[in-house]
Amino acid sequence: MIEKRIVIAAAIFMLAVTGVIALSVRVSGIGVPTCLTDLRPFNEGKVIEQAPKHYEIHYVARMWKFEPPDISVVPGSTADIYVSTPDVTHGVNIVGTNFNLMAVPGAVNYRRIKFDKAGDYLVVCNEYCGAQHHNMAGWIHVTEKAAAPPPAPVQAELPGKKLLEQYACTACHSVDGTVGTGPTLKGLFGSKRVMSDGTTVVADEEYLEESIEKPDAKIVKGFEPAMPVMPISKEEVHEIIKYIETLK
Repeated sequence: MIEKRIVIAAAIFMLAVTGVIALSVRVSGIGVPTCLTDLRPFNEGKVIEQAPKHYEIHYVARMWKFEPPDISVVPGSTADIYVSTPDVTHGVNIVGTNFNLMAVPGAVNYRRIKFDKAGDYLVVCNEYCGAQHHNMAGWIHVTEKAAAPPPAPVQAELPGKKLLEQYACTACHSVDGTVGTGPTLKGLFGSKRVMSDGTTVVADEEYLEESIEKPDAKIVKGFEPAMPVMPISKEEVHEIIKYIETLK
């Protein structure tokens, strides 16, 4: 008799949970995010207007920014948002909505959202991702006249930039002057560096080559010897140095 009551109570509980989930989906628009196994991770953020009031947004979450950083759509728009990351796990939360996705290395996550009300929606990372996590943010502007995304600059991309992303160097070394786990690469080439032992060296090609191939040979003052030895070829090292040289 007791067992029968327990089974009936469990069945009622499961029906109640199912009803709550169905109600949430129908009334609040809460759904389950989708991990896309047939879509390769991407490194370029972009906005594609598929039709009037229908956008496809490719978000790249990387230390410590969202690309594209600012997006404009018109009220009543539906956005299919795809999220990828080249470095570590990030969160993508649109404040004021129930949109919340994880950006996971090696995967693409997807969810659809509709913007019924005009306004500025803050996009934040809600998954701790490093020293500048608190500064990682973007905006989605829902306005009557959505500005077209600026065209990407037409210029040849140096191979060294892609190599930095491929080997996840930008997870610790920023290219915009931001201080991270390791020294920034912006303005590095040709600068004077103070080592942990008090000596000073010039960050020329020889120094950079040694630092990439033998990370523990010379440690910059104020930083820990945390960089691993990477399986990088001589040619790739030289390409990376060429790119670092452009980061003035």
